[in-house]
Amino acid sequence: MNKTELESIFAREQKRIVKEWQTFLKFPSISADPLYNRNCQDCAEWLVEHLQTIGFESELLETTTKPVVFAERKGSPDKPTVLFYGHYDVQPIDPENAWKTPPFAPTLRGNRLYARGAQDNKGQVFYTLKALETLIQRDALDSTVKIIIEGEEEYGSAGLHECMETWKERLQADILMVHDTATVRTGNPTIVMGLRGIAHLTVEIEGPDHDLHSGIHGGLAPNPAQGIAELLNGLFNDDGSIAVKGIYDGVLAPTAAELERAAATPFDADQYKQQVGTTAEGGQDGVNPTERVGFLPSLDINGVHSGYGGAGMKTVIPSRAIAKLSARLVPNQDPQAILEAITTHLYQHTPKGMLLTISDQGIGGPGFRLAPESPLVQKAQSALETLDSGPVAFLWEGASIPIVTGLSQVSGAEPLLVGFGHEEDHIHAPNESFSIEQFRSGFLYAALMLQSL
Repeated sequence: MNKTELESIFAREQKRIVKEWQTFLKFPSISADPLYNRNCQDCAEWLVEHLQTIGFESELLETTTKPVVFAERKGSPDKPTVLFYGHYDVQPIDPENAWKTPPFAPTLRGNRLYARGAQDNKGQVFYTLKALETLIQRDALDSTVKIIIEGEEEYGSAGLHECMETWKERLQADILMVHDTATVRTGNPTIVMGLRGIAHLTVEIEGPDHDLHSGIHGGLAPNPAQGIAELLNGLFNDDGSIAVKGIYDGVLAPTAAELERAAATPFDADQYKQQVGTTAEGGQDGVNPTERVGFLPSLDINGVHSGYGGAGMKTVIPSRAIAKLSARLVPNQDPQAILEAITTHLYQHTPKGMLLTISDQGIGGPGFRLAPESPLVQKAQSALETLDSGPVAFLWEGASIPIVTGLSQVSGAEPLLVGFGHEEDHIHAPNESFSIEQFRSGFLYAALMLQSL
């Protein structure tokens, strides 16, 4: 089927598709809150039934946490096997009073459907399922397609992480399709060419065994608030680079082909300032923003607390200080080695008279990069160009979807990340939405791409 035929099918079926999408969105499948465990289970069971109705053999795979939906439809052995990954869980809804309509009462306003999960990731999962349904009904799906939809991507993917190796045989595939990303800011169709890995830790400094009067003890007792400031400042050099020894181990410079692709969609400093309210001055001086976020690791202070922060004045030397840190890591870096390098640096630079404790440390997984000359990337580019939505952009994303690298390694599949999210979708925030046009673009791309294999 060509694009015109698919557009006609979508136009005819749009009302039904949107109604089914709304049913999917009504499940309050919040993975982070145990109060919603039953809702997550119900959502997973609904997906199993829905997949069966569109032509898949499907089942629930149990984990020690949330169940995973698995489905398969066998195709020609001469065609590549596709493994599609998505997630049915959603973010919490706080602050609830900021929603214009209830987050689990999907509401169409104009050309947008508003609900928690409208885009992330139920909307992008569902346009893929509807594309598959369309191809199956018209005997136009030749490849074997496997589907894995987990229930705790927003909360660490613990269940899938622990079971992937056990399910290795059933997950074997050639291509790992993921539709959980966004376009570049211009809205051009976008292939995500890489993601960074992630590691995190909590740092605590203790000084005196209780808060002290700053008049009596100021100048005598070591101050953890001052200590945490010194410790965190020591993580960075004056040029903005990271001072941790070994933090750049394994970093691969971008190739000429990668730089050429990246340059085709230049970073827009003015647009960035308008979007976030400040300039793109973070990271290392003298390195362009595209390389800083796509090809270099970063280390971020996610939160700091010590002493008194309320109204007025409370003249104390606090007994403790705490900070949350996370590092984004590029491909070829060993996350465990980087985490150890950071902890070693912190212990070596702990201020005198203070005790350092590191807790809640963990690894979300390594990063990955695709080769611009990959035949799979070229096929995706061709399918996206068919949409007539402007030149295809290539994005080396600074964010992480930790499970993707692990799934790719276990399944043996080459990852392909294409999504149709926009900044205005407000994912993870109140009034999340996804437009019918974005859904339609995803539907067209998924169907065209699957047919091309």
